[in-house]
Amino acid sequence: MTLRKCFGIASLSTLLAFSATVSAQQPSGSQQPQGWMWGFGVAASQDVYTDFDNRIVPIPIIGYTGEKLRVYGPFVGYQLFQQDGFTLDAQLVPVFAGYEEDDSAVFTGMEDRDFSYAAGIGLNYNTGGWVYSLSTNADILGKFDGYQASVRVGKQFRIDQFMIEPSIGVNYQDSNYVDYYYGVRPEEATATRSKYNGDSAVNTEVRLAVSTRQFFNGMTRLELGATFFDDSISDSPLTDDDTSLSAMLVYTRFF
Repeated sequence: MTLRKCFGIASLSTLLAFSATVSAQQPSGSQQPQGWMWGFGVAASQDVYTDFDNRIVPIPIIGYTGEKLRVYGPFVGYQLFQQDGFTLDAQLVPVFAGYEEDDSAVFTGMEDRDFSYAAGIGLNYNTGGWVYSLSTNADILGKFDGYQASVRVGKQFRIDQFMIEPSIGVNYQDSNYVDYYYGVRPEEATATRSKYNGDSAVNTEVRLAVSTRQFFNGMTRLELGATFFDDSISDSPLTDDDTSLSAMLVYTRFF
């Protein structure tokens, strides 16, 4: 199983949300945990590509949290500014999307679509248990030559030793992104797979996360999510659905 197959459906952006939870669960004024951490997780997800198998994927985790620098595998964040609940980070993030020709019969005769790496910024604001986030990033490897942006609002509730955070978000993917991963080029068109030019997409996401420090001296986080895709993606001849469900269970602890 390739990295693209594993992480494309595993939604490792959850690890960044997890890192925010590590900080959020610290009592006000306390020293934030820093240093190297290890852990593991398991992710299950659907994909909207036609006949693309649902998968359950084990995920090893290694990371580092410093005063300003955070590293979670291929995810890197560096804090540029923090004041009065606002945090601004520079970010490097992988774009684990795409497919190989043998992933599904619908891709037969098509060129592989590669995962990429993106650079951008993320702005977060925490107040009264509400968490507002805005992020944007652009392809830096020249694979899809586009960008993405997202806005998310969540509310944190603490019940005993558990933190519960429902959230809703909107994710924008530009036409270059959609056309690369969901389009069909003229030379790839067949009698059963028409040429398709992807337009920009606005997708909606809802999530419910539960995290706690109750188990084995580490942080445990369960996240359930659903993504509702824009028509520009669901109308592609490569897809057969407009909704994707996912679940991830992650455990980490500091060395």
